[in-house]
Amino acid sequence: MTEFVLYGGKGGVGKTTLAAATGLRSARAGNRTLVVSTDPAHSIADAYESAVGETPTRVTEEADLYALEIDPSERFERRYGDTFERMLDDVQSLGIDLTQGDVSSVTEHGLIPGADEIAVVDLFAEYDDHPDWDVVVFDTAPTGHTLRLLELPDVMDSTMGTLLGMKQQLRSVTSTVSSMLGRGDDDEDESASYGDQMERLQTRMEAVADRLRNGDRTGFRVVTIPERMAVTETERLLGELGASGISVDHVLANKVLQDPSEDCPTCWPRHKNQQAALSTARESFEPAVREVPLVPGAEGVDRVEAVAEYVEAV
Repeated sequence: MTEFVLYGGKGGVGKTTLAAATGLRSARAGNRTLVVSTDPAHSIADAYESAVGETPTRVTEEADLYALEIDPSERFERRYGDTFERMLDDVQSLGIDLTQGDVSSVTEHGLIPGADEIAVVDLFAEYDDHPDWDVVVFDTAPTGHTLRLLELPDVMDSTMGTLLGMKQQLRSVTSTVSSMLGRGDDDEDESASYGDQMERLQTRMEAVADRLRNGDRTGFRVVTIPERMAVTETERLLGELGASGISVDHVLANKVLQDPSEDCPTCWPRHKNQQAALSTARESFEPAVREVPLVPGAEGVDRVEAVAEYVEAV
């Protein structure tokens, strides 16, 4: 069965490098591994110094390691956007009282709230127990996106309720006014299919939510840096994850200065501040905190290689 590893944290803490390193270690351990970037600010291609697109692309010849990057908004629009737009158009064309508040609660620039997150859920579902992969490592978007992803089932309860209520109105109104509007049975069948697709989407989301809460098959690793504000945001993320029933394997404190000289007027104060932040993190966080050193001057694959020994394989 396919195992998931998710990397989350604020922007700029190095999630992509650590996700790439985890993928590398996992593949070297003999697992057919896919690293997936769902962060709109993609950098998996830079990490592996390899061209990466929306289909799995091999990024090294030494092991079964592949990567892909998706644009969540584009994926949602391609897979679901037309359905929602046609449904709203049909609802309005039938004269159903659709207030501006209803429209704004369902669509924003043609997309429903949480569209990017729905696209990510859709991707999780696609690779759940996928026959081609032993391990899938997800490089997620920054903290705010991750939290919205976890809140998605509740958001969608409201959104789906609005849309499915429209579907019921659409079916009842269609049965009495379709002849007046020159619509046939095919149009009624099509309107019914909107609700069916949304119901399937909600079922898929619920299955993914269960999967994310399955600690035996899904690991969540939070990345931070040893700075006060980053530690505070990480504590908030850990609280949200716990409230959502998702356990965290450990916290990776990235970019930690190693053995600075006391004679260095810039690095020594920074080292002292980092150690204070790390002490706070260890006292405040329930998961273990693991340090990953700062690797000055290393870029791309060299940086991935340098930190690989500090991350766990799957």
